[in-house]
Amino acid sequence: MSDHPSQPCGAVSTLASTSHSGRRAAHLSRRGLLRVGAAGLLVVAAGGCRGDDDDLLPIALNPGTPTGPIPGFDDPGRWAGRTLRVGAWGGEVQQALREAVWLPFGAATGCAIEEVVTDYSRLVDASGLGTPSADYYADALVVDAFWATDALARGYVLPLAAGIVDPEVASAFGGGDGSAPAFAYALVSAYRRDAIVEAPPKSWAEWWDAERFPGPRALERGAFGNFEFALLADGVAPDDLYPLDSQRAIESLAIISGKIVERWWDSGAQPVRWLGNDRAHFVSAWHHRVIAGQQDGLAVDLVWDEGLLLADHWVVPIQAAAPDVAMDFLRFALTPEIQAALARRVPMGPVNLAAFEVLEPRIAAVVPTAPANISRLIRPDAAWWAANAVEANARFNAWLLGAPGG
Repeated sequence: MSDHPSQPCGAVSTLASTSHSGRRAAHLSRRGLLRVGAAGLLVVAAGGCRGDDDDLLPIALNPGTPTGPIPGFDDPGRWAGRTLRVGAWGGEVQQALREAVWLPFGAATGCAIEEVVTDYSRLVDASGLGTPSADYYADALVVDAFWATDALARGYVLPLAAGIVDPEVASAFGGGDGSAPAFAYALVSAYRRDAIVEAPPKSWAEWWDAERFPGPRALERGAFGNFEFALLADGVAPDDLYPLDSQRAIESLAIISGKIVERWWDSGAQPVRWLGNDRAHFVSAWHHRVIAGQQDGLAVDLVWDEGLLLADHWVVPIQAAAPDVAMDFLRFALTPEIQAALARRVPMGPVNLAAFEVLEPRIAAVVPTAPANISRLIRPDAAWWAANAVEANARFNAWLLGAPGG
């Protein structure tokens, strides 16, 4: 996911933010850790949010965290005395993972958890080390699907133990030998409800039609998503998108750029905020940001049709000090019960679709992998982007520097 919201309390001064695409790496020290004890209680290590007199401030489990046994995880002493160092991207997604996945795993198995933030540069640097030491980086991390594509071949991660990734999950969301899908999200079309007379644009061809749907627009400042949307607007069928025709995409973007001008967004919060303050009427946006805007009272909505469905992935770094615990953790994280618990915390789509058997309909309605939504979305070609992202972004940026205003 390319947007990273502000850090939660307890992570503000201990977890450095990082770009999801790896453009900006975080640096973490041994002080920058959050620890979870065997009892499943989170305590903030030195450098985090602390009381005036307390070095460690315990935070109780939030209501709604799974408390019943998870099938196959009924031995609270399984990993007693062991530590798992685990991380994701920070912000509300990491907070949701902490509450719905990490804390319950600690409680179910007795393992202590140290929490970090995904940092590609440290992950790559650690791959060249010898035997893991006290300064090893992590045991299990969330990474983006594009980075995960060739991480095993590059020697950055360990092959996963057999049976962790269901073949149907791997087929739908990628992963398998070197990574396991963690959760899914979507880049979609969103709009102000008062900006339309009848129905909103249901395709990118309609989104590009400024006569039928007048009003200012906003797109992300980058090639990903924009190239797909521009080609769809130009009549390319979803099944024929890849390999992407960059030149044709840029020519299509030029048609609509006069309606964008200075509204190229750089963070996931911007497009929904611009909808809310009437700076834009139609935008591309991350689906969970639109849902958050609705919860904040904004008159915004989204269209699932022709959005892009992505999944972040779990990997076990090659220098993991506790790979056996990490593999067991991945099994836990992919159970239907835990996948559903995560969706209740933050509207990320379960990748184990059995989670919808226990997930409430009102929550299923706002996640991209729900049966009613997933068929309307397009899956990007992760391998194409892994191989071509640098060139595609260079072409996009070169065009944007000369893009006409209007």
